[in-house]
Amino acid sequence: MKKLLFVLVLVSFWSCSDDTYTQEVLIATAQTTTKAEFRASVGPGPVQQISESGKIYAYGQYVLVNDKYKGIHIIDNSDPANPAKIGFINIPGNVDMAVKNDILYADSWLDLYVFDFTDPANPSLINRLEDVLPERQPDFEGLIWEVDYGEYDPASEVVVGWTYTTELREFDRGDEATIDVLSSDAGGQTGTGGSLARFNITGEYLYVVDSFRIFSFQISDLDNPQLRGEVLVGANVETIFSDGDYLYIGSPVGMFIYGLSNPGDPNFLSSVTHITGCDPVVVQGDYAFVTVRGGNWCGQPDSLLDVVDITDRSNPFIVKSEVMNEPYGLGVKGNRLYVSDGSFGFAVYDITNPVEANRIITYNDLEIYDVIPMEQWMIMIGNNTLYNYEYTDEGIGLIASFSLN
Repeated sequence: MKKLLFVLVLVSFWSCSDDTYTQEVLIATAQTTTKAEFRASVGPGPVQQISESGKIYAYGQYVLVNDKYKGIHIIDNSDPANPAKIGFINIPGNVDMAVKNDILYADSWLDLYVFDFTDPANPSLINRLEDVLPERQPDFEGLIWEVDYGEYDPASEVVVGWTYTTELREFDRGDEATIDVLSSDAGGQTGTGGSLARFNITGEYLYVVDSFRIFSFQISDLDNPQLRGEVLVGANVETIFSDGDYLYIGSPVGMFIYGLSNPGDPNFLSSVTHITGCDPVVVQGDYAFVTVRGGNWCGQPDSLLDVVDITDRSNPFIVKSEVMNEPYGLGVKGNRLYVSDGSFGFAVYDITNPVEANRIITYNDLEIYDVIPMEQWMIMIGNNTLYNYEYTDEGIGLIASFSLN
């Protein structure tokens, strides 16, 4: 495997002739390591600063925060006014996690790891399922013209990063018409993940989504997950949420509903389409709430909050849409819906009647990535900071903010 080429919008610096022009393009060269070295690096490490906060997961008094592609920070949140870091698990390529009965499941670029979480300050690795997940690679930074894989051997190596260089290339005039862009942004005691999660535990199954499929791992033997099947969704899958006997899959083109009559083989029931955009979903009762973020690689420029009637899971339909600015994660509790609107603040809606969901307050100074409404307080993450908020009649009130740096 040597190189991949991608066509993108080209703006010329100067003309070589009437038929050609020269353009500076960005080249990404793969940084690799052997699978053996990669796997040997997984395990508990010292408490440390975070590089880039990603997904969050709440389990009992603990909050797990993904450090994108690096591992998991463990926070003792038993006193919401004084959160404290107590541990870190080094897992290169990690973005998601889930916990059941003190057993932690976490992904890497290609493996599924199982940890004993009985002592959250010092989790111990008890199992590794090798090559059970489709291999992912790090996001690109910017628009890439060419990817140089060098002597990369996917059978024995893993791509762990990219080195970027620029080069001048000569192109034929008329190539501007071929435009494409390569870029990237996307029973028992269990925990609670945010709306952007790709891991979900329901009953005796762990469900994992990649870009196109749902993987079903039976975890009745918690220490020894068994892959029971995979289902092709056929869309660019982004998130997974469960409610009762149903899975709700978010994608840029819509929301998909799968039934769990056979939990090892989720069956497609229906879908509802929306404008193209990044799409997390949460569910309460007979309504699903979906944020659709546009204006970037996710799709067209518009962003929306959609309310979907799912009374009949085989026939969902949108009953309300509201224009948003930059929505990310969302959460629901009782008659309140909480929506992260990126750099435009954090919105609280009254959903006593979901069909008439009404925004009651916006906190313009809050830039939040995802949110988990817990029973006593709400947990939020944004800009490498963990927030605990209490519920108030007017909306929410800050208990504490905790920098992860």
